[in-house]
Amino acid sequence: MDLYVGSLRTKNTQAQAQQELFRFIQWCGVERQISALAPPEIGEYGEQAVGSVGGMEASERLQEVRKFLSFAKKKGLIERNLSTHLRIRKAKGRTRGGSSGNGRNVQELTKEGHAQLVLELEEQKAKRPPLAEEIHRAAADKDVRENVPLEAAREQLGLVESRIAEIEEVLKSAVIIDKSRRDNEIIRIGSAVVVKDLGSGRETRYTLVGATEANPLERRISNVSPVGKALLNKVSDDEIEVETPRGKQRFKVVKVS
Repeated sequence: MDLYVGSLRTKNTQAQAQQELFRFIQWCGVERQISALAPPEIGEYGEQAVGSVGGMEASERLQEVRKFLSFAKKKGLIERNLSTHLRIRKAKGRTRGGSSGNGRNVQELTKEGHAQLVLELEEQKAKRPPLAEEIHRAAADKDVRENVPLEAAREQLGLVESRIAEIEEVLKSAVIIDKSRRDNEIIRIGSAVVVKDLGSGRETRYTLVGATEANPLERRISNVSPVGKALLNKVSDDEIEVETPRGKQRFKVVKVS
């Protein structure tokens, strides 16, 4: 992944690619070799890893993974072009009473995740004026044939506008999870979970979140990841079995909060 991200031209494109590839790597398994991935797994990621997002946001997410897989094929890291197996299908998101009333899928967000998106939206909008000014200055150069600053500024603004639209779409259909009004003994989105690896005895704390909030570096795992899917609706003392790069592993739910 680092080789691919380093090949991208701007910091904005690098950051966007890195964010989406972290989700992909988390879903596949952080210790998994890319050469071990099979076409059916890539197809399954296309169906499940975008969760209930669907639409344009799903397309943008999968596009980042497609480009990464195409890069891996060109560099000889994989034998076949796995990017062709990523297909976007209609998301089966959760809705209130089967429908949100306006056709949009309801997305469950934690209070913290919602606040982070609102803050990021403000930050992204604040980038518009400086980039517009940069484009204006660069466009003043009459020689547009090799106007690299103009091209770079336009590309950055395009990424900013894309991210703004993505966040706004998520917030329109977002429902903030109210943990006080549900059974906290059952693992749901927003639950903090301590699990014990029954093989090594190691305990790990995760927070189960939707695909939008997933961050493996902070142990915030998506409800569509292998571990996340297995944990959903479980309670303390339940055991789960998860397929990992090292084979099947069994975990025990130690604590739910």
